[in-house]
Amino acid sequence: MNKKSVLKVITASTLTLTLGLGTLLGAAPQEQLQAQAKTNIEHTSHNITTVSSSKAVKASGKYKTKAALNMRKGASTKYKKVTTLKKGAVVTATYKKTVSNKKWYKVKYKGKTGWVSASYLKKYTKTKKVSNAVAGNELISIGRQYLGVPYVWGGMSPSGFDCSGFTAYVYKKAGYGTLPHSSRTQYSVTKRVSSPDVGDLIFFGATPNSDTITHVGIYAGNGEVLHAAGNKVQFQSVAKGSYWADRVIGYGSL
Repeated sequence: MNKKSVLKVITASTLTLTLGLGTLLGAAPQEQLQAQAKTNIEHTSHNITTVSSSKAVKASGKYKTKAALNMRKGASTKYKKVTTLKKGAVVTATYKKTVSNKKWYKVKYKGKTGWVSASYLKKYTKTKKVSNAVAGNELISIGRQYLGVPYVWGGMSPSGFDCSGFTAYVYKKAGYGTLPHSSRTQYSVTKRVSSPDVGDLIFFGATPNSDTITHVGIYAGNGEVLHAAGNKVQFQSVAKGSYWADRVIGYGSL
C-alpha cells in the first residue's frame, strides 16, 4: 500500500471514529442540532409574556380618582410606583395609551408625573359655587309653588304634606338629595347655625321654650317661615311676639 492510500485510510478511520464517539456521547448531526435549536426557541417563546402596546397619543382634561391608586413610571403595574394618589385627587391628563386592552393616562399631580389606570378615573367637572342667598331663594321659589296644599299627616307629595314631608320634598327638588322624613332626624343631619339664612331649616317645639323638636319649616327671610302647618302650606311670622317665635328651638343649614 502506498503512502497516499495509507493516509486516506487513516483519515476515513478517524472520521468514522469521531462520528461514532459523538453518537456515544450524545452528539447529534448538524440537521438534528438545528431542529433542536428551533424547538428550544419555540418552547422558550411560549414562556414569554407579550404586551401589546399602542403608541401614546396626546390627551387633555382633568380627571378625578374614584379610589386610591398608584401613579407609576410606565403604563403597567410592572413599573415602579411614583406616588399613591388619594381618592378624590384631581389630575391633569397629558397622554393616553392602551396596553393589553387596558387604557392608561399619563397625568400630572402636584409637580409629579406618571401613568395611572383609566379604570379608576372619572371626568372632573368643576362645580360652580352658588351663594347662600341664591340657593335659599331657589328653595323658597320651589316651596312657594305648593302654597295652599293641604296638611296631611305623613304626606310627602303635592297631594298633601306634613311638616317634614314638605321640607324633604322641597330640598330634594332643589337638588339637595333626600332628607329623612322626621323633624328630629332632619335636625340631626343639619349643621347648627346661630341665625338662619334664607332657605335654612327652622325647628320648633310644641310649646314655648320647649327643648323637644316637633315641627320644622323653611326660613323665608323677613321674619317669616314657609311650612306645612295648621291645615295647609303657608307663610307665617316667626318675628318676636308671634305664635312661633317662642317655640323656636334652633336652626339647621345644609
